[in-house]
Amino acid sequence: MMMDARTQPWRRRLLLVLAYQAPVSLALGLALLLPLLFATWEAQGLPAWLETRSYLLPALVCLAFGVAVRWRLGEVTWSLTGTESLLVTTAVWLTTGFIGAMPFVLLLATPPVDALLESVSGFTTAGTTMLTGLDTMPTSIIVWRSLIQWLGGMGVLLIVLIVGRAQGSSANSLLSAEGVKISSGRLSLNFAKAAVRFIQIYVVLTLLQTILTTLLGMSLFDSLSHAMTTVATGGFSPHDESIAFYRNRPDVYPLYPAIEFVLSIFMLAGGTNFYVLYRLGKGQLAALWDGLEMRLLWLVVGGATLLAAWNAWSLLGGRLADWLLRSFFEVASLVSTTGYEITATGTFPLEAKELFLLLMIIGGCAGSTAGGIKLIRLGILGKFMAHEIRLLRSSPHTVHVPTIDGRPISDGNFRQSIFILLLWLVYLAVGGLIITLVAPHLAIADAYSTVFTAIGVFGPSFIPVDQVIALPIVAKVVFIIGMLAGRLEIIPLLVFFNLAAWRR
Repeated sequence: MMMDARTQPWRRRLLLVLAYQAPVSLALGLALLLPLLFATWEAQGLPAWLETRSYLLPALVCLAFGVAVRWRLGEVTWSLTGTESLLVTTAVWLTTGFIGAMPFVLLLATPPVDALLESVSGFTTAGTTMLTGLDTMPTSIIVWRSLIQWLGGMGVLLIVLIVGRAQGSSANSLLSAEGVKISSGRLSLNFAKAAVRFIQIYVVLTLLQTILTTLLGMSLFDSLSHAMTTVATGGFSPHDESIAFYRNRPDVYPLYPAIEFVLSIFMLAGGTNFYVLYRLGKGQLAALWDGLEMRLLWLVVGGATLLAAWNAWSLLGGRLADWLLRSFFEVASLVSTTGYEITATGTFPLEAKELFLLLMIIGGCAGSTAGGIKLIRLGILGKFMAHEIRLLRSSPHTVHVPTIDGRPISDGNFRQSIFILLLWLVYLAVGGLIITLVAPHLAIADAYSTVFTAIGVFGPSFIPVDQVIALPIVAKVVFIIGMLAGRLEIIPLLVFFNLAAWRR
């Protein structure tokens, strides 16, 4: 795409945004053919026209649009400014959400807002679902749900950049706009190498979990479906009962405790910085504890598991060992923001549920597929609190710079952590108020849990799926905004809807 210096800012930015829709349309157009292949295989021939058109028509539209835009505008050749990166990022995610919703509308006749929420929930890996009766749904729709979470966990912008063959500063600025905006260790300074390493780790985790859970008794289809949504920390399951499906059938799945434990480990892996996983793959076991963020992860997981298990066991009875497994699974699901359940989150005692709300906000590590504020930001805020306390009892001439893992913390990182935390609190306050107004029948804690799970991209809340589906459209729009804000860390969304960002 060629533009000169005389191109007006709003026109340049509009063209840039449009140009970046081409690779995402091409990628999703091809992705839509995969569930169609499953439908064809299941039908042992071409499936019914309703199922065929549900994937073929959106695929053709996406491919035609991608080719047309690429032919008309060509490849993007200009480097992106920070503002343009944020605009492109949000636009791509919005486009992805609308494309992903098409099969739900065409095949299941899902209401458009519900379909959009399901799609956005999938791509952002939030895991909130608008669908019931999953066990009897066409295989193709289960494949599509798993695929959009797997692609979303990988990062839509990473897919776009690979398809668009972007390199250099534009690629790095887009990835920064989509992901955590603080230093967390890089797989490589070179974009191409970093992308290859990330995808390698991502695929290895997917295949390894598939193999292990298949050996433990899951069907191959279930194993692959769960592996795709576990590594993405998304939480979509082929079953309405989520992972409790296996616990509730001990005669068929006698090794269900091992299945739950394996899934817990892989959820934590998905919520761990991929740079740490890369170091582990090179045999550097110290990566598990030599960074502040990893030490915080183990502290949060261990402490929350013990507290939740003790609280549930002392008030609800049962075996302590079983509550330890249940609580470890729940905490791993919460910290990684995956959203799998073996025990409904809302059935834990009140004290445990309050702890769970905090975990939804905290989330996992920077550089992972998990949502939340991120543990490293809590570390930054804690370091600055300690720094301010130290200054109060030190000489006025004392010079002390707060550090994390031996590196100084910049004022920019600190201000950004505070800013994002404040934006989260604003969304929680305003979103929770809206939900309580449009759904007055919900208890306050239950209403607020829905917005916590939206912006924390966790998924399950304290109320059942059928009650979430029955909520008014306004509430669902609040959830969609929260999921996008949680996945993009709010700032790109604010910039996109600020007219000044387009004009200047």
